[in-house]
Amino acid sequence: MRTWVLLLVLLQSTILLAQQPNVVQQSAEDAGILSWPARIMSSMRSLLANVMYTFTGGTTEKPSSFDPLDRQSRNLPKADEKPQAEALVQHSDAVKQVETNEIESSEVSHAPYRNNLIIDNFSCFGCRAAINTLITLARSRPSHATVHNALTLLCSTLRIQSGKVCSAAMEQYIPEFYYILSTGEVDATRFCSIILQGFPCNTPDLRLQWSVSLPTPPPKSSNRVARRPMALPTPVKFLHLTDIHFDPEYREGTSIDCGEPLCCRPESRYLPEHQRDQKLTELDKAGYWGEYKGCDMPWRTIEATLDHIAETHKDASYIIMTGDLPPHAIWDSSNEENTMIMKELNKALAKRFPDIKIYPTIGNHEAHPLNSFGPLKPVGPTNMTTQWLFDAAAEAWSQWLPAEALETVRQGGFYSVEVQPGFRIIAINSNLCYVLNWWQIYEYKDPYGMLSWLVEELTKAEEKQEKVHIVGHLPPGSVECWGLWSKQLDRIINRFQRTITAQFYGHTHFEEFKVVFAPRSRKRPLAKPISTSYIGGSVSTYTDLNPNYKIYYSDGGYKGASWDITDHETWIFNLTEANQAGPEVPPRWFRLYSARQDLQLADLSPAELYKAALRMVHDDKLFETFYGCDLMRYKIKIRD
Repeated sequence: MRTWVLLLVLLQSTILLAQQPNVVQQSAEDAGILSWPARIMSSMRSLLANVMYTFTGGTTEKPSSFDPLDRQSRNLPKADEKPQAEALVQHSDAVKQVETNEIESSEVSHAPYRNNLIIDNFSCFGCRAAINTLITLARSRPSHATVHNALTLLCSTLRIQSGKVCSAAMEQYIPEFYYILSTGEVDATRFCSIILQGFPCNTPDLRLQWSVSLPTPPPKSSNRVARRPMALPTPVKFLHLTDIHFDPEYREGTSIDCGEPLCCRPESRYLPEHQRDQKLTELDKAGYWGEYKGCDMPWRTIEATLDHIAETHKDASYIIMTGDLPPHAIWDSSNEENTMIMKELNKALAKRFPDIKIYPTIGNHEAHPLNSFGPLKPVGPTNMTTQWLFDAAAEAWSQWLPAEALETVRQGGFYSVEVQPGFRIIAINSNLCYVLNWWQIYEYKDPYGMLSWLVEELTKAEEKQEKVHIVGHLPPGSVECWGLWSKQLDRIINRFQRTITAQFYGHTHFEEFKVVFAPRSRKRPLAKPISTSYIGGSVSTYTDLNPNYKIYYSDGGYKGASWDITDHETWIFNLTEANQAGPEVPPRWFRLYSARQDLQLADLSPAELYKAALRMVHDDKLFETFYGCDLMRYKIKIRD
């Protein structure tokens, strides 16, 4: 997310400079770089003072009283310390709407950013003005070197990132950005309408309306659930891994606070001039098993994690893995490295789970450049395409998926597979709705035809009276997922609510759940909870998190099973404790909590989870239990 905000900063900077007379000049024809007076630089630094925090080590917003894991010693927090209850729900006005059941549309989850640094420094007018300027520039066909040098100099001079990161990021993103802007159909209104979704000043572009056709619902009796057996079988147990973020360059003893998007690497160093020559203290050095700051996972920690899972959960029936395998080195990625990481992790999984099927999905970090899910056929002078990623995924997943599933993986990174008779997993590529996937601006109507394909697969499952779990990476309904796309998926979920029994996502690095509501009508004036999206916490520590994974239990394994989720557990280890114990002692994993037992749930139905969310708004003790006493950060997000 930070890289894309960086680019928006550059767009805003471009228009501010363009509006000043005699500010934008060519210092040398062969250099192709921009110069400007000191007063502009001073005002720009002031404008970006808060935003720069986001690029130089800051993360997404945290509850105001939350100090991640480290109460001065980066150790386990005191039991009597707790976050503010207001952090429970995504937006304060959503609490009132949920309590009174006054939910009109999915705009609840797309409410404006509140207390967000971006809001304070950007405006929709600035975005449209900047994009219009860049469209004019792009269609005048400037040289790649001119644009690259100009934006790199602007980025590094404003200290948004180091010169190395600025230059590499521009090298990656300029070709696709300028190709998209140079097409006749893309204009500033469309661009900013999608990119700035959720901003108070933004107005949706009504030209971007589209919908997915849905079949007529069958009679209710045709999809009746069979009566359960008198003696219920043992629930089906499965594992959820997400956001592993393996960093091949992680090095113990390197700087944990390097001022770049990813640290704990050989090249990590302090950026401020007065600190560059200082020696790192022990608290500034990356630990053996990982680090809380802006660092991803060393291979040894991933291996130790998989060894623990293989030993502890031998009775798991299958594994879902919801993407983001490569590190956050967004300026240093490549097709080759991302493919290598995918292969190495799959080898490690296959070695430890030779008899267990794994059902993976693609994360936004698997793409190169980051978030880019573009045309299947090469376009533009540099032959841009995402086909390489889908081909690589199909090859890597061939050990677990049947041939017919691999065909659709190659067509867009999605597939449908029967797990057991009466039960199916459908994996979607939800990265296609990412507002920072600029190719969505280029092709906004159901990219790759995936949602239409999903309707077809769900219709077949409905006819066979199968139950379905949907898995993906980016959670629909979040402000990072384009609202119109989310609404179309909500329509699908509502239409097939008796077929889809749960959804599973990653991406946020936080453990969350989202309750989906059916639209209100005259016959049903109150919004009805119909589905739950479970969002897993990350294996990666990035940022300020302990490594974790989830275990789910499902009502399945017999004819006519509901395949509803009956319970789930979160497992975790204390990274501070592991680093203090040293290399000879593997991390000590433990079960953090059980949903049914610790959250006082009668069951895990959408209605019961909805009630639990309301209770936690007022019940501080229950909220503390869910929040995990700051061992991890937990949030609840509710959408209809």
